[in-house]
Amino acid sequence: MTTVTKLIAILSIAFTSVAFAKPTIELYKSPACGCCVEWADIMEEKGYKVNVNHQRDWSAVNKKFGMPSQLNSCHTAVVDGYMVEGHVPEKDIARLLRERPSDISGLSAPGMPQHSPGMAAPGQKYKDFNVIAFDENGSLSLYSKY
Repeated sequence: MTTVTKLIAILSIAFTSVAFAKPTIELYKSPACGCCVEWADIMEEKGYKVNVNHQRDWSAVNKKFGMPSQLNSCHTAVVDGYMVEGHVPEKDIARLLRERPSDISGLSAPGMPQHSPGMAAPGQKYKDFNVIAFDENGSLSLYSKY
């Protein structure tokens, strides 16, 4: 392998790593919540870095993004300018970051759905819950259905 070929191979690997790097997730959760840790572990397995912020009140974050209270869950995450409330699957977060819609400020899996990421048994299929999109004015729309 020539020096130029080696350099091209190294640059190709570096570019691929940078081009597909996933953003950091800022996670706000109660210190005692275990399902939030499981959700964070899933996100890390999918390639995100998760910074955990143990707090008892993060309502200011929810208010900043205009999330209606009926969408509350056990934790809040902020990722690349969007808010993600609760046990939203990574597939929906990836779609959000890929499409970058300007008409929503976040996604929520309201409550603590039994068959959602961090709540489901390992290997169990996600089912029986909705992911709701919301905007800064509190308008809601269905984002995905499981």
